[in-house]
Amino acid sequence: MGALSPAERAAYERHLATCSFCREAVADISTLPDLLSRLDAKEFAKLLDPTLTAGDHPGASLRDMAASTAPSGNRGKRRKTLGVRVLSTVAVAILVGLVGIGVLAFVRGSTPDNQPLGPAVAMTRVEGTSPVTATLRMAGTSGGTKVELRCKYSGTQPATLRLIAYGHDEEQEQVGSWQGAPGAEFKMDGATHFAPGELSRLELVKADGTPLLAYDVP
Repeated sequence: MGALSPAERAAYERHLATCSFCREAVADISTLPDLLSRLDAKEFAKLLDPTLTAGDHPGASLRDMAASTAPSGNRGKRRKTLGVRVLSTVAVAILVGLVGIGVLAFVRGSTPDNQPLGPAVAMTRVEGTSPVTATLRMAGTSGGTKVELRCKYSGTQPATLRLIAYGHDEEQEQVGSWQGAPGAEFKMDGATHFAPGELSRLELVKADGTPLLAYDVP
């Protein structure tokens, strides 16, 4: 919505490409811009003004309108306009809350005060041969664990690959997915909500869930 700098927007879009949780969150609020477009400047000013009085509140306006002696046609039109304004005001409040939480989580996940990434560790084949080799680097964050993946795909046909994180109770979360191209190297910066003490295993799997590589977290 124009609130991010070009560098922040680029970082956000890179993250969105690998994070299914954030893609779902964006989809959840996709209808709000249309509601916001219906909000006029006066209603938005009331939302931001901490000195808002009861008489200025949309609820009070609704009561005044109900008691109005204006013709019924005008009252209906005014009620419809006010309903849109109230709904838009609620949408702004929800959006401010969601964006605030999302930005806080994104900033916390990328702050330079986080622990530096650990040394690269190799993922091992689950069984037989694998068309993929990969290394991982990890670091704890305030919201879980940051994961940096580097892999090379040597298969002869393109394939969809996924990185899955597991907790100790076998709860799982997709860290990211990408298209493996023959001979191509891929780097992904992702994150999981599992904290270092909760993260037990990372698996690199094919689209059908067949595991190719794994790393058991000490």
